[in-house]
Amino acid sequence: MERLTTKQASEILGVSQRRVIALIEQGKLKADKFASVYTIAQKDLETVRNRKNGRPAKVENSNQASGNGKKFKTIFDIVPELAGKHDNLPADLSTNKKYLEGLGRD
Repeated sequence: MERLTTKQASEILGVSQRRVIALIEQGKLKADKFASVYTIAQKDLETVRNRKNGRPAKVENSNQASGNGKKFKTIFDIVPELAGKHDNLPADLSTNKKYLEGLGRD
């Protein structure tokens, strides 16, 4: 069984040496490490040879859960459900003197 360096593996795969190391560190390419040098069995290159290049395509609607069609709830969805709607309150309670009157006094 022939062992390859990361440089040799990168030349065979047609990627950079850093990419080969990244594949090893991500667990996508099996390798052994001796001191600070990785060695790869030539047969193990087949596991990454036919991989798709680049990043996965973006999901059209980022507010959709992957694959199940359920909408993710944000804090803006949850708070009104928990607190109820209060249409009669001023927009900024922190500077409203009438609201702050007597606050914190028990």
